[in-house]
Amino acid sequence: MDGDIQGTPRADTCRVLEHLLGEPAEVLFGPPRLAPQREERAKAPSPHLDAMASFRLADRQLGGGHVYNSLLIYLRTEVATSLIGLGSVQGAAAFRDAAVLTEMAGWMAHDSGRDGVAQGHFTSALGFGQAAADPSVAANVEAGMSHLALQGGHAEQAVDLARSGLDRLRAAESLPVLAARLHAMKARALARLGHAKQAQHSLDSAREELAAADTAFVLDWVAPFDEAALASEAASVLLDLRIFPGATEEANRALELRDASRARSRALGQITLAQSLIAQDQVEAACAVTHDLLGTCQSLGSIRISRDLADLQTALEPYASSRLVKEILGHMTDVVRHRRLLLASLTVPEGPQV
Repeated sequence: MDGDIQGTPRADTCRVLEHLLGEPAEVLFGPPRLAPQREERAKAPSPHLDAMASFRLADRQLGGGHVYNSLLIYLRTEVATSLIGLGSVQGAAAFRDAAVLTEMAGWMAHDSGRDGVAQGHFTSALGFGQAAADPSVAANVEAGMSHLALQGGHAEQAVDLARSGLDRLRAAESLPVLAARLHAMKARALARLGHAKQAQHSLDSAREELAAADTAFVLDWVAPFDEAALASEAASVLLDLRIFPGATEEANRALELRDASRARSRALGQITLAQSLIAQDQVEAACAVTHDLLGTCQSLGSIRISRDLADLQTALEPYASSRLVKEILGHMTDVVRHRRLLLASLTVPEGPQV
């Protein structure tokens, strides 16, 4: 009781304590157990967690265009059949998994340049999330919907979706990682609308939530959101608010924290860093970042990367009198041509959605 015992006591002592307290010794002297609700959620059966991890990894490394068709097949053949058994624990877990994987399909469709298809997936995912027993499942989907709305230029809708997700979380057990992501999405949208003070406040809330997150316990189905992701979102917020030195610092931090296996995240971070450097007339540094970017993004199946590359090319063109910039622009033209051929081969089917 004083915390002096390492491991478990002697066998005879264990038997006495087990009899008195009604718990096995490994529970009495082991690490703290999860709260009952959290423990139940952690043990909720899911035959799809391995598939979630595999699709998520492939998406990060290759881009959604390469993986989308495989995920659609999995949704139609595996996930759809698991939705039988409504009202049971298995049924609730099935709706949760359907929500997570269908949202993932939405992001892959978006990454392939088909935002209409993506929106359909997100709408379905939200329906599945609302059918699950846990309000945080729908909140997780709304975080993604907020991000998608922002990508589509609908900042006010993005704010509303982030707020709705945060409201849902108040009715669920605390999930600081998800709360941090929702606050970050809200900050991104507010910054896009020019609400600097509110955006900064939301960014601070995201940092506070992530600092409070229990890194030893992260639900497998919750969309990952870590220090690198927060730094990347913060860089975008500060770039939109024209706080360029801060954007540069956060973008550098995101790249330092993100390893080479996260190819798309690194590419997006490099684009943000290059844009912030150009805004400060640090063109040579921006060219160095762009050179590294072009070496790693050629095979990424992501329309979003192509769009952001086009914006970066436009930002560099006013400096084309510089020999270094001229060389980089020529290299960018070659990469854009290569990517156009690559993405033309990645078709997104128009058939029924899950």
